[in-house]
Amino acid sequence: YFDIDEEVTGGQFDVIVDRASIVAIDPSLRDDYVSILGKLIKPGGSILLITIDRRAGTDEARSAGPPFSIDDTEIQRLYGSLDWVESLTKLSEHNEFETEEDKKRWTMQGVDSLFELCYVIKAKKLRSS
Repeated sequence: YFDIDEEVTGGQFDVIVDRASIVAIDPSLRDDYVSILGKLIKPGGSILLITIDRRAGTDEARSAGPPFSIDDTEIQRLYGSLDWVESLTKLSEHNEFETEEDKKRWTMQGVDSLFELCYVIKAKKLRSS
């Protein structure tokens, strides 16, 4: 499924922007996905990660996807203890229920609270072999 490496991409990247990838992937594959990102990011590079967090609603609505919900705890689990990660910083949290149209669209699906979360994951400049 994740058939991508430095050979395919022509090298590593200074910056990776994940705007809708991790939320599109089945939650059971997230660890594999993050492992691939770790191989593709250059030492000292950054990943801009934007996720959604369905904080309230029916169990079915909160676990439905894609897009799949991914909260702070899951981001910490995925990136927080990796040997190549220097830092994990949450930049912002945006309430997606600002307009009545947005609220109606999500509540019709059983979601009562939805936030967009934005993080920067900084790779270590030097990596152990």
